[in-house]
Amino acid sequence: MRTVSTLCIVLFAGSAHADVLHHWTQLNDGRSQSFRAIVSDDTCPAIEIDGALHQMSVRAGVMPDFPNLVCEFATDKPVASAQVNTLRFPVRPERADRMVVVGDTGCRLKDGSPVQACNDPEEWPFATISGSIAEKEADLAIHVGDYYYRETECLDPDICGDTYGDTWRTWEADFFAPGQAMLSAHPFVFVRGNHENCNRAWLGFDRYLAAEPMRDPLMCDNYQAPFVVEFDDLQLPVIDSSTRDRDTYTWDRLRAMQEQFTDVLPRLDRETLVLTHTPLWGYGSKKRESDELETLESIQRDAFGDMLPRLVSGVVAGDLHFAQLVSTSGNPVQITFGNGGVWLYTTPEGRVDDLQVGHGVTGDIFGFNQFGFGMIERVATGLDVTFFDQTGEAAVKCTAPASVETCAPEGV
Repeated sequence: MRTVSTLCIVLFAGSAHADVLHHWTQLNDGRSQSFRAIVSDDTCPAIEIDGALHQMSVRAGVMPDFPNLVCEFATDKPVASAQVNTLRFPVRPERADRMVVVGDTGCRLKDGSPVQACNDPEEWPFATISGSIAEKEADLAIHVGDYYYRETECLDPDICGDTYGDTWRTWEADFFAPGQAMLSAHPFVFVRGNHENCNRAWLGFDRYLAAEPMRDPLMCDNYQAPFVVEFDDLQLPVIDSSTRDRDTYTWDRLRAMQEQFTDVLPRLDRETLVLTHTPLWGYGSKKRESDELETLESIQRDAFGDMLPRLVSGVVAGDLHFAQLVSTSGNPVQITFGNGGVWLYTTPEGRVDDLQVGHGVTGDIFGFNQFGFGMIERVATGLDVTFFDQTGEAAVKCTAPASVETCAPEGV
């Protein structure tokens, strides 16, 4: 018996020294938390959970363009501490009252678009934003999608690097290396963006960040199953809107989006923040410094915009490359943070009233056209929403109950 125990200790001890490249914690369905690590070794390490060693399992193995293992240890039990060697993982909180929100963080390299200078932190400030997020006191963080933007080759590597496509090198350059500071500081809820759909970087997303296991045999889902992150007094349903272009609007897509929401609707029985990539309501331009402003919405508004119960206090999204709060009559507040690093679109700065923010829907907006991120705070009277710049300085605060009427520049 002693020999077997000694052997187990030796095996765990040996695996604990795996070369961990990146690590993070993500919150999945129910009260589940998944501790994940990318390692360069051929075996997964042991993870110490509240003083006890557990072997991490292989989530994704080595394959072409992805020369590393993705390791995972998942549990739905409360955890006070988790670490691999000296690397500590954030753990799931008991409550979710302060939530950081960031989105659209990658560096854009795409045919037909202006080249973003990925090597210039002023032009692509995601690393700065990640560091600022790490310094914030928060219970959890939400990434509302679009981690990957380097789709085409950069013709000048000194300006924008030498990696592109759905590969490990691109995922590390676009997300994991600049994002490790925030990943080490907070447990995350990850939302799939349209840049992680089946025509783009679905494989990297499935390997690293998807809530559900990888398919066997390997294949892409246009819509991954919705899930609900749960706390005693809050629910966060996550809806996959990665396949959402109105240019390819079909009844099949409308029904698929509607079915996602009707799948989770019976579970919603307390305050709810809906998390998805594309906003239900918005206004601006998908061009830089443009005067051609218009309604910006997704098929989700038609699919389930009229089905949101009163329990829903807000819809949290990204996709539009700016920050914006939208107030409409009879609907929850739309909170959009798509200003996490990719070059910015255009939104009117500050407050503008009586705009068409959806098909047949008039509303008011408050826009913030700078790089940064947000914070949602649950208080007795509703939601406080704060817009931060890339350095972590508060620029705008919309006090509870969050609406355009309550938004004002900080320090004024």
